[in-house]
Amino acid sequence: MTLININDYTLEELANALFRKGIEMGYPKITDKSKWREPVMADKLGHIAHKNISAGANSEDYGSDATTPDGKKVEYKTCTIDDKDLRKLFGRIKYKKTGEVYAPLTVGGVYNGAYKQSALDAYAKIDHYFGVFYQEKCILIIKPKTTEVISQLTENNNKRKAGATTNGNTASFNLKNDTDKFEVVYRDDEWFVVMSSM
Repeated sequence: MTLININDYTLEELANALFRKGIEMGYPKITDKSKWREPVMADKLGHIAHKNISAGANSEDYGSDATTPDGKKVEYKTCTIDDKDLRKLFGRIKYKKTGEVYAPLTVGGVYNGAYKQSALDAYAKIDHYFGVFYQEKCILIIKPKTTEVISQLTENNNKRKAGATTNGNTASFNLKNDTDKFEVVYRDDEWFVVMSSM
């Protein structure tokens, strides 16, 4: 990948370039929220990202962000990690004296509509993918078991107190301890080799 000299551009110019690239690709609002990450993940996985930011409750794409080549709907969730998170991702030593390492990294996805049974039912019929981004580069994508996602969302919703916000229902997976609950479907091996040695 050729890197541009970012000092030659303002933030507005860089954002405008991303916006225009999205239009060219058929994504009219690629800079809204984290929509731009969906085509990135779709490209890594061989999927086709939906053009719209979100699908309405009555559409065939409801509860999904992309479609697989065989027509299955899938949902994407993304998270961004920073330099501090690298300690958790690579299990680096926290205390040299004891050899204790940092707690393993947990990857989560927020499902704001998952307080309605209709939403949970829709999510139960599709596959889920959680993408991990570092400095806006997709470095890892895991595919949690759909049953695990629905189980967590249902449990969280059942614990929600009356009148509490319906936003923020999260499914999360520890990258070290929950390996029986997901599979790694994309990993930027070159990035992992370079960053693990730093």
